[in-house]
Amino acid sequence: IIPYDDSTKSTEEYNIFVKKSTVIKDAIYNLGEKDAKYKKVLIMREIDGMAYKEISEELNINLSTIKSQIKKGRKIVKKKIIKKIQEIDHNNE
Repeated sequence: IIPYDDSTKSTEEYNIFVKKSTVIKDAIYNLGEKDAKYKKVLIMREIDGMAYKEISEELNINLSTIKSQIKKGRKIVKKKIIKKIQEIDHNNE
């Protein structure tokens, strides 16, 4: 989801990173039936770390369609998690 560079981060920053990553993963896994096409490509890209081309080939879907679905899916997830991420940031100030 978000690459973590632990070379300059404290334990507290790592814990915040883990909390945010968990919120994002949960939001992706909890996408409903209406957003099923986004859920699958987001899991493949953001959680499994697959390249766009790999996803396109595995699902036999045009590459531009995959990119579009990922972009739209990210917007949906962002709307779902924005408050939770802000709470995490606020609690750690």
